[in-house]
Amino acid sequence: MTNQGKEDRGKTVGAEELPEATGQSLETRDQLIVFLSKVVEKCDLPTIPKVAARAMHLTRQPDARIQEVARVIMSDASLTAQMLKISRSAAYLGRREPPRTLEEAITTVGFQTMRRILLVAGVRSAYVMGDPVVERLWEHALATALAADELGQVVAGQPHGGEGFIAGLLHDIGKLVFHLANATAFACLPPFDGASEIRAFGVSHAAVGSYLLNTWGLEPTVVRAVGNHHVRPLRAGLATTVVTADWIAHKIGFGSVRDEIGALEAVDETVDLLAVADRVSCVFDKERALFD
Repeated sequence: MTNQGKEDRGKTVGAEELPEATGQSLETRDQLIVFLSKVVEKCDLPTIPKVAARAMHLTRQPDARIQEVARVIMSDASLTAQMLKISRSAAYLGRREPPRTLEEAITTVGFQTMRRILLVAGVRSAYVMGDPVVERLWEHALATALAADELGQVVAGQPHGGEGFIAGLLHDIGKLVFHLANATAFACLPPFDGASEIRAFGVSHAAVGSYLLNTWGLEPTVVRAVGNHHVRPLRAGLATTVVTADWIAHKIGFGSVRDEIGALEAVDETVDLLAVADRVSCVFDKERALFD
């Protein structure tokens, strides 16, 4: 267990840690306080490295400088190695010369893709392999992120690695918390049943996810999309992209639960979703290998 995890063990979660930005009702926040206080007594909550969070914050500033961002990342040897490895890969390099330094790596991939790399590398550490449930949740998260990324580019011309990718990657992080907190209770949940989650844990996985993302300092639009991706009727926006991407992930065999496709919905009918699914299938193994 990390030193931070030891400090968190036994720590209660107070109302001041559940700000209004999550969009949750007072009742839901009270339920989250109870649930998360029990979780931190048993295990560490998923998090992202502080260095990654700081670097991601810097890249959102209009006057961000590559040299300053590089100095922050270089304080974490593992993240530095990951950035260099991925920036030198064929998926990101294209016809350019391989970068020799971290500054060159950031220049090669750009701030947007760098944020994507930092986030995936940071979140990946929360998914400990060897547990088949955790492995399935990770594959589903990555497939949904890739699908949401593709949808954002096709529908709105958004650059790769933006809010769609981030929301897709993190939309089911609350399910990971449920599994870590009580694997037996999580395994007994019927698929796609928020009411059963609330009966078993007192809160939904979407509410847990939006809380975590807010504490990580992610964009309010991403926090709200994760918190609302099971709210019906859906409003147009990022939550709709996440739901559609979730359907695509299940369609190509990377569902959060196995062999469950009929209960899902594909809500975006403006694009050829099967064509998007084919593109995600083609890149999934390569993307997964970059972060394993």
